[in-house]
Amino acid sequence: MISLNGGIKIGSFFSLDPTVKSELAVVSHAHSDHIKAHDKIIATAPTLDLARLQYKRFIDHQLNYDTKMAIGPATVELKSAGHMLGSSQIIVEFYDERIVYTGDFKFEKNLTCQQAEAHECDILLIDTTYGKPRYKFPPLEECRQRLLEFVDKQLRAGLTPIILAYSFGKSQEAMKILSDSGIEFEAHSLAYQAALIYIKHGVDINGLHELGEKPSGDKPVIMPPNFLRYADTRGWNRFRTCFLSGWIIDKHQGRSGSNGYGIPFSDHASFEDIIKYVEIASPRKIYTLFGPPDIAEFLNKMGFNATAAHFNSGHNLSNRNAINLELL
Repeated sequence: MISLNGGIKIGSFFSLDPTVKSELAVVSHAHSDHIKAHDKIIATAPTLDLARLQYKRFIDHQLNYDTKMAIGPATVELKSAGHMLGSSQIIVEFYDERIVYTGDFKFEKNLTCQQAEAHECDILLIDTTYGKPRYKFPPLEECRQRLLEFVDKQLRAGLTPIILAYSFGKSQEAMKILSDSGIEFEAHSLAYQAALIYIKHGVDINGLHELGEKPSGDKPVIMPPNFLRYADTRGWNRFRTCFLSGWIIDKHQGRSGSNGYGIPFSDHASFEDIIKYVEIASPRKIYTLFGPPDIAEFLNKMGFNATAAHFNSGHNLSNRNAINLELL
């Protein structure tokens, strides 16, 4: 049986992005809301490397994109999700059904990972984080220009530009933008360590410096959004912040408690791209995950069979029992 029960459970033996420690997990990417301290993890090489920045003790099994792995009667294949380096959509073929779990995904080409595509399936479990029509994001080039203009303006004014971005993924996108423009920058420790993994896997990032006890004052700084809430900024140069997030579209969330402004630079699919994925995949059944429940109602009005769900909703996706699955 395939069900939504603490993740996407394939029988009783392995799960996709389980929310609790599991014996065997297929993990879509290394963000902390999608990975836990599992005993065994199947993922791409970059995801496994990034996971070790958070968890030390697990047995890893590298699975490259476009390579199928059989586990008992199920077959697992990873495809790029375009969300961050190593991020994957997970395709499971289980008896006569093809199930696609998009994980967090983004269609637009970005600077640090392979672009995503939609995949036809019978059952689609889709990330709908931004599942409202108002979530329409500017193109990458516009975000890039706005970020560079922000950095240049602050440096010219004698201020330190501080870029607030999540340590994995968004930070390295910002680094790549600065690097490609010949700008040296400082990065908070976790984002710095993650950047070294990006470099290891072929992403060209130059001008990288690890942030010390305080910013040097003459370089832009990249740090997590909540860092300034707890940091002692006495003795720092005057600074202004820029928050990189799709939530900037919701102005009440836009500043993240900062003294600056934001750019709606998202690593998730826009509302339009969610609809585009569904239309291409043409699934028999859709489960919407991580977003507002009304996206399911919208899809139903379009003629699809959609249900708003979450990882602990208990929905049964397939009633075929999976027996004798072999653990790696």
